[in-house]
Amino acid sequence: MNQAKRPSGKPHSPGPKKAAPGHAKPAAKAGPKPAPAGPARDKPKTHVSTEAARRRQHQAHAASQSLDEDELRVQQMVALASAVAADAPDRAGRRVGQDELERMVRNTLRERDDDTLYEALEQLRYDDPRGHGFLREVVEEGADIIVLRRGEKELEINAFLIPLLARTRGGLREEQALADGDAFDTLRESIQKAGLESPKARVVLVHHLYHPEEINALSFSEVEAMNRDAFASLTDKKILSVPAIERSMRGWPASHFAPDDEALELRFLLGFSLKDVDDPFYAIPQEEAAADAYFEARAQRFRQWSEEITPLMQQCLTGQSGEVAQCQLHFLYQDLFHGAKHTGNGEYRTLQMLSELEAGLAQSGAQATEASAFLALVDEDDETTLQVVLRNAQATLARSEHLVEGDLQAVLFDAADAVASLGVTAVRLADGFDADGQPLRARDLPAA
Repeated sequence: MNQAKRPSGKPHSPGPKKAAPGHAKPAAKAGPKPAPAGPARDKPKTHVSTEAARRRQHQAHAASQSLDEDELRVQQMVALASAVAADAPDRAGRRVGQDELERMVRNTLRERDDDTLYEALEQLRYDDPRGHGFLREVVEEGADIIVLRRGEKELEINAFLIPLLARTRGGLREEQALADGDAFDTLRESIQKAGLESPKARVVLVHHLYHPEEINALSFSEVEAMNRDAFASLTDKKILSVPAIERSMRGWPASHFAPDDEALELRFLLGFSLKDVDDPFYAIPQEEAAADAYFEARAQRFRQWSEEITPLMQQCLTGQSGEVAQCQLHFLYQDLFHGAKHTGNGEYRTLQMLSELEAGLAQSGAQATEASAFLALVDEDDETTLQVVLRNAQATLARSEHLVEGDLQAVLFDAADAVASLGVTAVRLADGFDADGQPLRARDLPAA
């Protein structure tokens, strides 16, 4: 089998539905609909399957004598994900076999069997992009949101992140970040006071500012285990340790910024929200216009919170606030763990790309309007790299490349928009580049 792509970061022993903290209205797509903020909805039973669907389900469970038990489990997950993704959703948005796939994923997460999840995703990445996207969303939701029973009550716990970009002189210092305990307590309380979470929910922030390497190093099952840690600590006063959460705080890598360098860095606040599954605060209206208004109201509350909290966050990061802090902050949107992780990493990569392209143009003495941009997604060693080259008729003017993940078509369109913001008017797709930076099989970008 293909070697599955693992989270980046140091090796880590195994440690450790969708109701997100305020996140944007999910876009329609072929995969399972990402659930918005709030409790998991009641999900109706799937409709009676068609003959073709029955055939796909049978194929998903056909045992092969040539496979060992672990390989068989991977193949069953791959086949089932492909079958479910290929089926049309019913009127409630559910697909034949979706319940079974979600149960399989939840069991795999509980067993801390990340190998099966990453192997299945890696196979689907090449063989069935639609199935890959569907399974990835199911796995991420299963890690980010857990519904558990406490007595007679069903409660939901979800892990959320708030990505933020910090521009400072000399870079952030780990020992200084969140060192002011009183300021941190005020920051935690502000999340509910600003209406980002229900007043009836129990919300905690981890007293650690996460570096992207720490976040990217966490596997699916580790995030799920952290959710269970948080649930236990919030519902049982006897719980004194949260080992999965403690293991997640690996520490920042060494900084390479000189004291006078202008540094732009990505960091994450990690929190957990415990709520009743039927908390009306998270109920999304059924009518489309009302749902749009619901999400816009949540977005507006986040924007207002981010403006009001900036001086306090400067205090949390540098021990000072205002101009003397020399710290400019930009908060991205609060979302479930994996959604916010992708958003934060994507935004930071885009800014890095633009900075590198601008530097290349300046060094070449060329204007962006004189250049054509070529974008290529290149697979190598189970990783995908976005390569961007700016050229004129004679030579390469600037280039940038970064590892990417998630929806690769969305990555391309986002990169094209970013390059256009520089003033480049011609943006094309390529399979790669030769040693001289010449695009291979250049062609127009597909329609969005």
